[in-house]
Amino acid sequence: MGRYFRLELDDYSTPSFVSAGKYYFGTLEDIDGLFQAIRNDENKAEHKQYILSVYDQFLAGEKKINHTVAFNEVPFLVPAKILGEDRSVLTDLSWEHMNTWDCPYVMKCDKAESTHLWISCQGQYFRCIQTKFANLQFDSFDKTFMKFTGHAWGYPHQIEYDEPYTRSRLWVMEKMFKNKAQALNDRINFMHAPDPIFNFVLEDVFGDG
Repeated sequence: MGRYFRLELDDYSTPSFVSAGKYYFGTLEDIDGLFQAIRNDENKAEHKQYILSVYDQFLAGEKKINHTVAFNEVPFLVPAKILGEDRSVLTDLSWEHMNTWDCPYVMKCDKAESTHLWISCQGQYFRCIQTKFANLQFDSFDKTFMKFTGHAWGYPHQIEYDEPYTRSRLWVMEKMFKNKAQALNDRINFMHAPDPIFNFVLEDVFGDG
Protein backbone atom coordinates (compact mmCIF):
# COMPACT_ATOMS: atom_id res chain seq x y z
CA MET A 1 0.00 0.00 0.00
CA GLY A 2 1.39 3.39 -1.02
CA ARG A 3 1.82 6.37 1.25
CA TYR A 4 -1.32 8.43 1.70
CA PHE A 5 -1.84 12.14 2.22
CA ARG A 6 -4.62 14.48 3.23
CA LEU A 7 -5.40 17.24 0.77
CA GLU A 8 -7.78 20.01 1.83
CA LEU A 9 -9.67 21.72 -0.99
CA ASP A 10 -12.63 24.08 -1.31
CA ASP A 11 -15.93 22.46 -0.42
CA TYR A 12 -18.31 22.97 -3.35
CA SER A 13 -21.28 21.60 -1.40
CA THR A 14 -21.56 24.53 1.00
CA PRO A 15 -24.09 27.29 0.25
CA SER A 16 -22.76 29.99 -2.07
CA PHE A 17 -22.52 32.51 0.77
CA VAL A 18 -20.36 30.17 2.90
CA SER A 19 -16.72 29.17 2.43
CA ALA A 20 -15.36 25.92 3.84
CA GLY A 21 -12.78 23.26 3.17
CA LYS A 22 -13.18 19.54 2.63
CA TYR A 23 -10.68 16.76 3.29
CA TYR A 24 -9.66 14.43 0.48
CA PHE A 25 -7.21 11.54 0.81
CA GLY A 26 -5.04 9.68 -1.68
CA THR A 27 -1.58 8.63 -2.74
CA LEU A 28 0.69 11.00 -4.63
CA GLU A 29 -0.34 9.15 -7.79
CA ASP A 30 -4.03 9.72 -7.01
CA ILE A 31 -3.46 13.41 -6.30
CA ASP A 32 -1.39 13.83 -9.44
CA GLY A 33 -4.25 12.31 -11.42
CA LEU A 34 -6.64 14.94 -10.08
CA PHE A 35 -4.41 17.89 -10.91
CA GLN A 36 -3.41 16.58 -14.33
CA ALA A 37 -7.08 16.09 -15.21
CA ILE A 38 -7.79 19.70 -14.21
CA ARG A 39 -4.74 20.94 -16.13
CA ASN A 40 -5.87 19.12 -19.27
CA ASP A 41 -9.41 20.54 -19.05
CA GLU A 42 -9.40 23.93 -20.78
CA ASN A 43 -12.70 24.81 -19.11
CA LYS A 44 -11.28 24.27 -15.62
CA ALA A 45 -7.54 24.90 -15.83
CA GLU A 46 -7.71 28.71 -15.95
CA HIS A 47 -10.07 28.86 -12.98
CA LYS A 48 -7.76 26.57 -11.00
CA GLN A 49 -4.44 28.25 -11.83
CA TYR A 50 -3.76 29.01 -8.17
CA ILE A 51 -3.95 25.43 -6.90
CA LEU A 52 -2.10 24.19 -10.00
CA SER A 53 0.72 26.64 -9.25
CA VAL A 54 0.90 25.33 -5.67
CA TYR A 55 1.12 21.79 -7.00
CA ASP A 56 3.88 22.84 -9.40
CA GLN A 57 5.83 24.21 -6.43
CA PHE A 58 5.42 20.83 -4.74
CA LEU A 59 6.64 19.00 -7.84
CA ALA A 60 9.64 21.35 -7.97
CA GLY A 61 10.72 20.13 -4.55
CA GLU A 62 9.06 22.54 -2.10
CA LYS A 63 7.51 20.02 0.28
CA LYS A 64 6.43 22.32 3.12
CA ILE A 65 3.87 24.43 1.31
CA ASN A 66 0.72 26.12 2.52
CA HIS A 67 -2.20 27.12 0.35
CA THR A 68 -5.43 29.03 0.85
CA VAL A 69 -8.73 27.22 1.36
CA ALA A 70 -11.84 29.19 2.31
CA PHE A 71 -9.71 32.24 3.18
CA ASN A 72 -7.55 30.20 5.55
CA GLU A 73 -3.93 29.15 5.07
CA VAL A 74 -3.59 25.36 5.44
CA PRO A 75 -0.85 22.82 4.71
CA PHE A 76 -0.92 21.54 1.13
CA LEU A 77 -0.31 17.84 1.79
CA VAL A 78 -0.39 16.22 5.24
CA PRO A 79 0.86 12.63 5.73
CA ALA A 80 -1.85 10.18 6.78
CA LYS A 81 -1.56 6.70 8.27
CA ILE A 82 -3.72 3.81 7.07
CA LEU A 83 -5.10 1.72 9.93
CA GLY A 84 -7.05 -0.70 7.78
CA GLU A 85 -8.72 -1.32 4.43
CA ASP A 86 -11.82 -3.16 3.26
CA ARG A 87 -14.14 -3.32 0.27
CA SER A 88 -17.87 -3.51 -0.26
CA VAL A 89 -20.01 -4.42 -3.26
CA LEU A 90 -23.74 -3.73 -3.29
CA THR A 91 -26.09 -4.45 -6.20
CA ASP A 92 -29.54 -3.15 -7.21
CA LEU A 93 -29.15 -0.42 -4.64
CA SER A 94 -31.42 2.52 -3.79
CA TRP A 95 -31.06 5.11 -1.05
CA GLU A 96 -31.86 8.71 -0.13
CA HIS A 97 -29.27 11.48 -0.37
CA MET A 98 -29.89 14.76 1.46
CA ASN A 99 -28.33 17.77 -0.21
CA THR A 100 -26.98 20.89 1.50
CA TRP A 101 -30.49 22.31 1.84
CA ASP A 102 -31.90 19.09 3.34
CA CYS A 103 -33.76 18.33 0.13
CA PRO A 104 -33.81 14.61 -0.66
CA TYR A 105 -32.64 12.93 -3.84
CA VAL A 106 -33.65 9.30 -4.29
CA MET A 107 -30.62 7.59 -5.80
CA LYS A 108 -30.21 4.20 -7.37
CA CYS A 109 -27.55 2.22 -9.21
CA ASP A 110 -26.98 -1.25 -10.57
CA LYS A 111 -23.85 -1.68 -8.49
CA ALA A 112 -21.70 0.27 -6.03
CA GLU A 113 -18.14 -0.99 -5.58
CA SER A 114 -16.30 0.82 -2.80
CA THR A 115 -12.90 0.79 -1.16
CA HIS A 116 -12.84 1.92 2.47
CA LEU A 117 -9.82 3.16 4.41
CA TRP A 118 -9.53 3.73 8.14
CA ILE A 119 -7.18 6.69 8.46
CA SER A 120 -5.31 8.52 11.19
CA CYS A 121 -4.14 12.07 10.45
CA GLN A 122 -2.91 14.68 12.94
CA GLY A 123 -4.79 13.13 15.84
CA GLN A 124 -8.03 12.71 13.89
CA TYR A 125 -9.53 9.39 12.87
CA PHE A 126 -11.70 8.75 9.84
CA ARG A 127 -13.34 6.07 7.75
CA CYS A 128 -13.02 7.16 4.12
CA ILE A 129 -14.59 5.93 0.89
CA GLN A 130 -13.82 5.78 -2.81
CA THR A 131 -16.66 4.44 -4.97
CA LYS A 132 -17.49 3.32 -8.49
CA PHE A 133 -21.21 3.30 -9.36
CA ALA A 134 -22.67 1.45 -12.33
CA ASN A 135 -25.61 3.30 -13.95
CA LEU A 136 -26.01 5.92 -11.24
CA GLN A 137 -29.45 7.59 -11.39
CA PHE A 138 -31.37 10.16 -9.39
CA ASP A 139 -35.03 11.14 -9.28
CA SER A 140 -36.12 14.36 -10.95
CA PHE A 141 -38.91 16.67 -9.81
CA ASP A 142 -41.55 14.68 -11.67
CA LYS A 143 -40.44 11.50 -9.88
CA THR A 144 -38.89 9.89 -12.91
CA PHE A 145 -35.27 8.81 -12.76
CA MET A 146 -32.52 10.57 -14.68
CA LYS A 147 -29.22 8.92 -15.48
CA PHE A 148 -26.10 10.72 -14.34
CA THR A 149 -23.98 11.33 -17.44
CA GLY A 150 -20.98 13.15 -16.05
CA HIS A 151 -21.92 16.78 -15.41
CA ALA A 152 -20.89 17.16 -11.76
CA TRP A 153 -21.18 20.32 -9.66
CA GLY A 154 -18.52 19.51 -7.07
CA TYR A 155 -14.76 19.91 -7.06
CA PRO A 156 -13.56 19.58 -10.67
CA HIS A 157 -12.58 16.06 -11.70
CA GLN A 158 -13.14 14.50 -8.30
CA ILE A 159 -16.06 12.74 -9.99
CA GLU A 160 -15.32 11.13 -13.34
CA TYR A 161 -17.75 9.45 -15.73
CA ASP A 162 -17.00 6.72 -18.25
CA GLU A 163 -20.24 5.11 -19.46
CA PRO A 164 -21.77 3.39 -17.53
CA TYR A 165 -19.51 4.10 -14.55
CA THR A 166 -19.33 7.08 -12.20
CA ARG A 167 -16.31 7.03 -9.91
CA SER A 168 -14.88 9.22 -7.20
CA ARG A 169 -11.17 9.87 -7.72
CA LEU A 170 -9.92 10.57 -4.18
CA TRP A 171 -11.18 9.16 -0.88
CA VAL A 172 -13.57 11.30 1.15
CA MET A 173 -14.70 10.99 4.76
CA GLU A 174 -17.55 8.63 5.63
CA LYS A 175 -17.29 8.80 9.41
CA MET A 176 -15.15 10.57 12.00
CA PHE A 177 -14.17 9.00 15.32
CA LYS A 178 -13.10 10.37 18.68
CA ASN A 179 -10.12 8.04 18.99
CA LYS A 180 -8.22 5.14 17.44
CA ALA A 181 -10.15 2.52 19.42
CA GLN A 182 -13.45 3.71 17.93
CA ALA A 183 -11.98 3.63 14.44
CA LEU A 184 -10.65 0.09 14.84
CA ASN A 185 -13.92 -1.09 16.34
CA ASP A 186 -15.78 0.38 13.37
CA ARG A 187 -13.51 -1.56 11.03
CA ILE A 188 -14.35 -4.82 12.81
CA ASN A 189 -18.06 -4.06 12.62
CA PHE A 190 -17.76 -3.15 8.95
CA MET A 191 -16.06 -6.46 8.15
CA HIS A 192 -19.10 -8.29 9.54
CA ALA A 193 -21.80 -5.94 8.25
CA PRO A 194 -20.63 -3.43 5.59
CA ASP A 195 -22.49 -0.12 5.76
CA PRO A 196 -21.04 2.22 3.12
CA ILE A 197 -22.08 5.87 3.34
CA PHE A 198 -22.16 7.71 0.01
CA ASN A 199 -23.15 11.19 1.21
CA PHE A 200 -19.72 12.81 0.97
CA VAL A 201 -19.09 11.20 -2.43
CA LEU A 202 -22.35 12.58 -3.79
CA GLU A 203 -21.52 16.08 -2.53
CA ASP A 204 -19.15 16.26 -5.49
CA VAL A 205 -21.94 15.20 -7.84
CA PHE A 206 -24.54 17.76 -6.70
CA GLY A 207 -22.40 20.53 -5.19
CA ASP A 208 -24.69 22.89 -3.28
CA GLY A 209 -27.78 22.04 -5.35
